[in-house]
Amino acid sequence: MNDLLLSVIIPVYNAQDSLPIALNSVFSQGIDSMEVILIDDGSKDDSLAVCEQFAKRDQRVKVLSQANAGPGAARNAGLKISRGRYVCFVDSDDLLTEGALPKMLQMMKKDQPDLLIAHFNILMNNQSYDRGYIKDDRLMNRRDFFHALSHRPGSYYYSALWNKLYCGDIIRKHHLFFDDSYAWGEDFEFNMRYYHYVNSVSFLKDPVYNYKRTYSGQTWRTMFEFGDSLKIKARLYRALKRLYHKAGLLSQYRIYIFRYIFNVTIST
Repeated sequence: MNDLLLSVIIPVYNAQDSLPIALNSVFSQGIDSMEVILIDDGSKDDSLAVCEQFAKRDQRVKVLSQANAGPGAARNAGLKISRGRYVCFVDSDDLLTEGALPKMLQMMKKDQPDLLIAHFNILMNNQSYDRGYIKDDRLMNRRDFFHALSHRPGSYYYSALWNKLYCGDIIRKHHLFFDDSYAWGEDFEFNMRYYHYVNSVSFLKDPVYNYKRTYSGQTWRTMFEFGDSLKIKARLYRALKRLYHKAGLLSQYRIYIFRYIFNVTIST
Protein backbone atom coordinates (compact mmCIF):
# COMPACT_ATOMS: atom_id res chain seq x y z
CA MET A 1 0.00 0.00 0.00
CA ASN A 2 1.25 3.46 -0.86
CA ASP A 3 2.61 5.33 2.15
CA LEU A 4 1.59 8.71 0.73
CA LEU A 5 -2.04 9.32 1.57
CA LEU A 6 -3.13 11.97 -0.92
CA SER A 7 -2.22 13.63 -4.20
CA VAL A 8 -3.83 17.01 -4.92
CA ILE A 9 -3.53 17.95 -8.59
CA ILE A 10 -3.99 21.59 -9.59
CA PRO A 11 -3.67 22.82 -13.21
CA VAL A 12 -2.61 26.45 -13.33
CA TYR A 13 -3.16 28.96 -16.11
CA ASN A 14 -2.93 32.73 -15.59
CA ALA A 15 -3.93 32.36 -11.95
CA GLN A 16 -1.36 34.48 -10.12
CA ASP A 17 -4.02 36.19 -7.98
CA SER A 18 -6.37 33.29 -7.23
CA LEU A 19 -3.82 30.50 -6.81
CA PRO A 20 -2.60 31.54 -3.32
CA ILE A 21 -6.20 31.44 -2.07
CA ALA A 22 -6.74 27.99 -3.56
CA LEU A 23 -3.48 26.69 -2.12
CA ASN A 24 -4.12 28.10 1.33
CA SER A 25 -7.45 26.28 1.35
CA VAL A 26 -5.54 23.04 0.65
CA PHE A 27 -2.79 23.57 3.22
CA SER A 28 -5.27 24.57 5.93
CA GLN A 29 -6.81 21.07 5.76
CA GLY A 30 -4.07 19.76 8.06
CA ILE A 31 -3.03 16.78 5.90
CA ASP A 32 0.69 16.03 6.33
CA SER A 33 0.87 12.92 4.14
CA MET A 34 0.10 14.81 0.97
CA GLU A 35 1.67 16.02 -2.24
CA VAL A 36 0.35 19.09 -4.04
CA ILE A 37 1.19 18.95 -7.74
CA LEU A 38 1.02 22.29 -9.54
CA ILE A 39 1.15 22.20 -13.33
CA ASP A 40 1.72 25.57 -14.94
CA ASP A 41 0.11 25.31 -18.37
CA GLY A 42 2.03 28.00 -20.22
CA SER A 43 0.77 30.92 -18.15
CA LYS A 44 1.45 34.41 -19.48
CA ASP A 45 1.40 36.05 -16.05
CA ASP A 46 3.47 35.28 -12.93
CA SER A 47 1.68 32.03 -12.07
CA LEU A 48 4.82 29.93 -12.44
CA ALA A 49 6.72 32.20 -10.06
CA VAL A 50 3.88 31.87 -7.53
CA CYS A 51 4.05 28.08 -7.86
CA GLU A 52 7.80 28.11 -7.28
CA GLN A 53 7.45 30.37 -4.24
CA PHE A 54 5.06 27.91 -2.60
CA ALA A 55 7.40 25.02 -3.47
CA LYS A 56 10.24 26.76 -1.67
CA ARG A 57 8.11 27.19 1.44
CA ASP A 58 6.55 23.72 1.55
CA GLN A 59 8.25 20.48 0.54
CA ARG A 60 4.88 18.89 -0.20
CA VAL A 61 4.58 21.09 -3.31
CA LYS A 62 5.81 19.83 -6.68
CA VAL A 63 5.90 22.14 -9.70
CA LEU A 64 5.67 21.15 -13.35
CA SER A 65 5.74 23.53 -16.29
CA GLN A 66 4.62 22.91 -19.86
CA ALA A 67 3.61 24.75 -22.99
CA ASN A 68 -0.07 25.61 -23.04
CA ALA A 69 -2.06 22.47 -23.85
CA GLY A 70 -5.24 22.80 -21.79
CA PRO A 71 -6.38 21.55 -18.39
CA GLY A 72 -6.71 17.91 -19.47
CA ALA A 73 -3.08 17.73 -20.56
CA ALA A 74 -2.01 19.55 -17.40
CA ARG A 75 -3.87 17.09 -15.19
CA ASN A 76 -2.32 14.22 -17.14
CA ALA A 77 1.13 15.53 -16.34
CA GLY A 78 0.17 15.58 -12.68
CA LEU A 79 -1.31 12.09 -12.76
CA LYS A 80 1.86 10.67 -14.31
CA ILE A 81 3.92 11.59 -11.25
CA SER A 82 1.26 11.26 -8.56
CA ARG A 83 1.92 8.75 -5.78
CA GLY A 84 -1.03 9.16 -3.44
CA ARG A 85 -3.33 6.39 -2.28
CA TYR A 86 -6.10 8.85 -3.09
CA VAL A 87 -6.28 11.58 -5.74
CA CYS A 88 -8.30 14.78 -5.81
CA PHE A 89 -8.44 17.70 -8.23
CA VAL A 90 -8.68 21.38 -7.39
CA ASP A 91 -8.97 24.28 -9.84
CA SER A 92 -6.71 27.25 -9.28
CA ASP A 93 -9.57 29.75 -9.03
CA ASP A 94 -11.68 27.78 -6.51
CA LEU A 95 -11.13 26.58 -2.95
CA LEU A 96 -11.87 23.70 -0.61
CA THR A 97 -14.24 24.20 2.29
CA GLU A 98 -12.90 24.03 5.83
CA GLY A 99 -12.25 20.46 6.95
CA ALA A 100 -13.19 18.99 3.57
CA LEU A 101 -10.26 16.63 3.08
CA PRO A 102 -10.28 15.12 6.60
CA LYS A 103 -14.00 14.37 6.24
CA MET A 104 -13.48 12.75 2.85
CA LEU A 105 -10.48 10.73 3.96
CA GLN A 106 -12.24 9.56 7.10
CA MET A 107 -15.16 8.28 5.05
CA MET A 108 -12.82 6.54 2.60
CA LYS A 109 -11.11 4.81 5.51
CA LYS A 110 -14.42 3.76 7.07
CA ASP A 111 -16.28 2.58 3.94
CA GLN A 112 -13.34 1.50 1.72
CA PRO A 113 -15.18 2.53 -1.48
CA ASP A 114 -13.72 2.95 -4.96
CA LEU A 115 -14.91 6.57 -5.14
CA LEU A 116 -16.32 9.31 -2.93
CA ILE A 117 -18.75 11.97 -4.18
CA ALA A 118 -19.64 14.96 -2.00
CA HIS A 119 -21.88 18.00 -2.06
CA PHE A 120 -20.34 21.31 -3.16
CA ASN A 121 -21.16 25.00 -3.11
CA ILE A 122 -21.71 27.11 -6.21
CA LEU A 123 -20.61 30.70 -5.59
CA MET A 124 -22.45 33.10 -7.88
CA ASN A 125 -23.59 36.71 -7.60
CA ASN A 126 -22.33 36.91 -4.01
CA GLN A 127 -24.49 33.94 -3.05
CA SER A 128 -23.60 30.37 -2.06
CA TYR A 129 -25.77 27.44 -3.19
CA ASP A 130 -25.40 23.92 -1.77
CA ARG A 131 -25.57 21.37 -4.59
CA GLY A 132 -25.85 17.58 -4.46
CA TYR A 133 -28.45 14.89 -5.07
CA ILE A 134 -27.75 12.26 -2.41
CA LYS A 135 -28.90 14.01 0.75
CA ASP A 136 -27.36 11.74 3.40
CA ASP A 137 -24.04 10.03 4.09
CA ARG A 138 -24.32 6.69 2.37
CA LEU A 139 -22.39 3.78 0.88
CA MET A 140 -23.92 2.67 -2.42
CA ASN A 141 -23.27 -0.50 -4.37
CA ARG A 142 -22.49 -0.52 -8.10
CA ARG A 143 -26.03 -1.24 -9.30
CA ASP A 144 -27.60 1.49 -7.16
CA PHE A 145 -24.89 3.94 -8.21
CA PHE A 146 -25.56 3.36 -11.91
CA HIS A 147 -29.26 3.86 -11.25
CA ALA A 148 -28.62 7.21 -9.52
CA LEU A 149 -26.10 8.31 -12.16
CA SER A 150 -28.50 7.63 -15.04
CA HIS A 151 -30.91 10.33 -13.87
CA ARG A 152 -28.37 13.21 -13.76
CA PRO A 153 -25.22 12.16 -15.65
CA GLY A 154 -24.44 15.66 -16.95
CA SER A 155 -24.72 17.42 -13.60
CA TYR A 156 -21.63 18.78 -11.91
CA TYR A 157 -22.38 16.37 -9.06
CA TYR A 158 -21.50 13.37 -11.22
CA SER A 159 -19.44 14.87 -14.04
CA ALA A 160 -17.08 17.34 -12.34
CA LEU A 161 -13.77 16.35 -10.78
CA TRP A 162 -13.46 18.60 -7.77
CA ASN A 163 -16.16 17.15 -5.49
CA LYS A 164 -14.67 13.65 -5.60
CA LEU A 165 -11.92 11.53 -4.09
CA TYR A 166 -10.50 8.89 -6.42
CA CYS A 167 -8.45 5.77 -5.69
CA GLY A 168 -4.98 6.20 -7.10
CA ASP A 169 -4.55 2.46 -7.62
CA ILE A 170 -7.59 2.36 -9.94
CA ILE A 171 -6.24 5.24 -12.00
CA ARG A 172 -2.78 3.70 -12.26
CA LYS A 173 -3.86 0.09 -12.80
CA HIS A 174 -6.18 0.98 -15.67
CA HIS A 175 -4.02 3.79 -17.11
CA LEU A 176 -6.77 6.38 -16.82
CA PHE A 177 -5.86 9.75 -18.28
CA PHE A 178 -7.76 12.69 -19.72
CA ASP A 179 -8.48 12.91 -23.42
CA ASP A 180 -6.96 16.31 -24.12
CA SER A 181 -8.57 16.58 -27.55
CA TYR A 182 -11.75 17.93 -25.89
CA ALA A 183 -12.28 21.69 -25.82
CA TRP A 184 -14.55 21.01 -22.83
CA GLY A 185 -16.12 17.94 -21.24
CA GLU A 186 -12.89 16.01 -20.64
CA ASP A 187 -13.84 15.69 -16.96
CA PHE A 188 -17.15 13.99 -17.86
CA GLU A 189 -15.41 11.58 -20.22
CA PHE A 190 -12.72 10.75 -17.63
CA ASN A 191 -15.36 10.02 -15.01
CA MET A 192 -17.33 7.74 -17.33
CA ARG A 193 -14.21 5.62 -17.81
CA TYR A 194 -13.38 5.66 -14.10
CA TYR A 195 -16.93 4.63 -13.20
CA HIS A 196 -16.49 1.43 -15.16
CA TYR A 197 -14.15 0.17 -12.41
CA VAL A 198 -16.29 1.26 -9.47
CA ASN A 199 -17.95 -1.37 -7.28
CA SER A 200 -19.01 0.89 -4.42
CA VAL A 201 -19.35 4.65 -3.91
CA SER A 202 -19.50 6.69 -0.72
CA PHE A 203 -21.63 9.83 -0.66
CA LEU A 204 -20.92 12.73 1.68
CA LYS A 205 -23.71 15.23 2.33
CA ASP A 206 -21.38 18.04 3.44
CA PRO A 207 -20.14 20.53 0.81
CA VAL A 208 -16.39 20.06 0.29
CA TYR A 209 -15.70 22.58 -2.47
CA ASN A 210 -16.51 26.15 -3.39
CA TYR A 211 -16.90 26.42 -7.13
CA LYS A 212 -16.86 29.97 -8.47
CA ARG A 213 -19.20 29.96 -11.42
CA THR A 214 -18.46 32.60 -14.04
CA TYR A 215 -19.57 33.08 -17.62
CA SER A 216 -16.38 34.31 -19.20
CA GLY A 217 -13.23 32.78 -20.58
CA GLN A 218 -12.26 30.46 -23.40
CA THR A 219 -14.03 27.39 -22.03
CA TRP A 220 -17.42 29.07 -21.86
CA ARG A 221 -17.02 30.56 -25.34
CA THR A 222 -16.16 27.20 -26.89
CA MET A 223 -19.07 25.51 -25.12
CA PHE A 224 -21.54 27.66 -27.01
CA GLU A 225 -20.05 27.44 -30.48
CA PHE A 226 -22.98 25.48 -31.82
CA GLY A 227 -21.36 23.13 -34.33
CA ASP A 228 -18.40 22.18 -32.19
CA SER A 229 -20.60 21.91 -29.11
CA LEU A 230 -22.85 19.35 -30.80
CA LYS A 231 -19.86 17.27 -31.86
CA ILE A 232 -18.47 17.24 -28.33
CA LYS A 233 -21.87 16.45 -26.84
CA ALA A 234 -22.19 13.50 -29.22
CA ARG A 235 -18.79 12.18 -28.11
CA LEU A 236 -19.78 12.51 -24.46
CA TYR A 237 -23.06 10.73 -25.16
CA ARG A 238 -21.13 7.83 -26.67
CA ALA A 239 -18.90 7.68 -23.59
CA LEU A 240 -21.97 7.49 -21.35
CA LYS A 241 -23.63 4.89 -23.56
CA ARG A 242 -20.43 2.82 -23.62
CA LEU A 243 -20.28 2.82 -19.82
CA TYR A 244 -23.79 1.38 -19.50
CA HIS A 245 -23.22 -1.07 -22.34
CA LYS A 246 -20.11 -2.48 -20.65
CA ALA A 247 -22.00 -2.71 -17.37
CA GLY A 248 -24.77 -4.71 -19.05
CA LEU A 249 -27.35 -2.05 -18.14
CA LEU A 250 -27.93 -0.24 -21.43
CA SER A 251 -31.26 -1.85 -22.24
CA GLN A 252 -32.62 -1.00 -18.80
CA TYR A 253 -31.47 2.63 -18.83
CA ARG A 254 -31.53 3.37 -22.57
CA ILE A 255 -34.19 6.09 -22.29
CA TYR A 256 -32.21 7.94 -19.59
CA ILE A 257 -28.98 7.65 -21.55
CA PHE A 258 -30.61 8.88 -24.75
CA ARG A 259 -32.15 11.80 -22.85
CA TYR A 260 -28.65 13.05 -21.97
CA ILE A 261 -28.03 14.24 -25.52
CA PHE A 262 -30.85 16.77 -25.11
CA ASN A 263 -29.91 17.96 -21.64
CA VAL A 264 -27.55 20.84 -20.92
CA THR A 265 -24.26 19.32 -19.87
CA ILE A 266 -23.51 22.12 -17.43
CA SER A 267 -26.66 21.60 -15.38
CA THR A 268 -26.00 21.48 -11.66
